[in-house]
Amino acid sequence: MKNLTIRSATPSDLDKINLVIESAVLNWPLPNRVKRLAVPVLRYTETDLDFFETLVATFKDEVIGVAAWDAAPAQSLPNGQGGLFHGLYVLPLIQGQGVGEALMEAVFSDARALKTRGLLIKAQRVSRNFFEHHRMQPLAANDNEFPWQYWKRLA
Repeated sequence: MKNLTIRSATPSDLDKINLVIESAVLNWPLPNRVKRLAVPVLRYTETDLDFFETLVATFKDEVIGVAAWDAAPAQSLPNGQGGLFHGLYVLPLIQGQGVGEALMEAVFSDARALKTRGLLIKAQRVSRNFFEHHRMQPLAANDNEFPWQYWKRLA
């Protein structure tokens, strides 16, 4: 997408970030009750901005996508300890135009700059195709683990 800007999120972006998240979740192929219950849990707060590296994609100064990740090496990955890719959301009307990919690549670039060895991605069922299309390696999940996990080796 032309004229796309990716930058660090600020507290003043939170309302727009959460609107993107809500719009994306409400577009998921799930029962309405599940979507309604999921939205409040997935919204970001100022505390989240303190703990996660959060990027926004903007077009004409409007937030159209968000990505958040945790650089703390607390996740066990096939190539050692790594961070957690916490969330990737794009407004439904512009999905498929490269915004999610641009955000994801910006996260990977920032993570490499911080010498993060890799990132664990816990995807929702609806986003599996996105990550598989981008050649993320699926991880085998045990019964008590999140079912759709991927990892991105960075080092």
